[in-house]
Amino acid sequence: MSCAVSELNSTFMMSRNCATVLEIPIVSNCKDKVHHSLCLELQRLIDRISLIILDIESARPNCKLAMEALCSLNLTLARAKSVIKDCSKCSKLYLAITSRRILSKCQKLRNAFELYLTEIQGAVTIPLADKISAILHDLRSAKFSLEFTEEEARKVLLSLFEKNFSDKASMEKEELEAIQIATSRLEIKSALSILVEKATIKNQLDEVNETNPKEKELLEYLLYLLIKNRKSICQFEDGDHSPTHDFHDQSFEHELVVEEALCEKKVNDEVGDL
Repeated sequence: MSCAVSELNSTFMMSRNCATVLEIPIVSNCKDKVHHSLCLELQRLIDRISLIILDIESARPNCKLAMEALCSLNLTLARAKSVIKDCSKCSKLYLAITSRRILSKCQKLRNAFELYLTEIQGAVTIPLADKISAILHDLRSAKFSLEFTEEEARKVLLSLFEKNFSDKASMEKEELEAIQIATSRLEIKSALSILVEKATIKNQLDEVNETNPKEKELLEYLLYLLIKNRKSICQFEDGDHSPTHDFHDQSFEHELVVEEALCEKKVNDEVGDL
């Protein structure tokens, strides 16, 4: 994988300098993103707890433990909202690979909500304690789970990191099969969806901290797979297309062609230098 990422480093910079810059619409909510069901369940809990917090703050519980729990509850709410925000702006492929981490975060947030509300419950009036009890019931029955397609995409992508390839040809074959399965499961099929995914990864690369080289390398590898195998995974949607859609499809296809040509040129240059 390191060779592939090395190829992409130069290609990525060249494409920024040479390729036509297109405005790629980035999806800003979780409806069309990976972990939609996780985000919906987490948002439901956030909404319920946000309402009860107003009542708790108005009640002003006269207890140090309850006040500290209230502060911690507010911080946990902020972290939960951050998880949803991250899921809305991250790459689908990246979210699939890190899905177990996101699932663990949601479960830990639920447990934290339960802990802090339980600490507050004994320091408020009975009517308010009854409201908290209803929320605690919801928290204990809340289920966070990954969808089958997300889990399947995760497994096939992670398999690339676990295999030892005997040669470049076998590695490229496995990469192609893996990215085809993953993009199919995650609904990355059209020219538009591929360009949105690619632009999202680039945005993440702009924001990734240099002290996190593993995440940077992962994002670069995913970008490399998209650019290298775009002809195999790009499936234009059937049916009628408006002139505007046709224009955008041609523009997106043109950018992919430019980036692929730059990638191939880089590889050929490296071979010529040997």
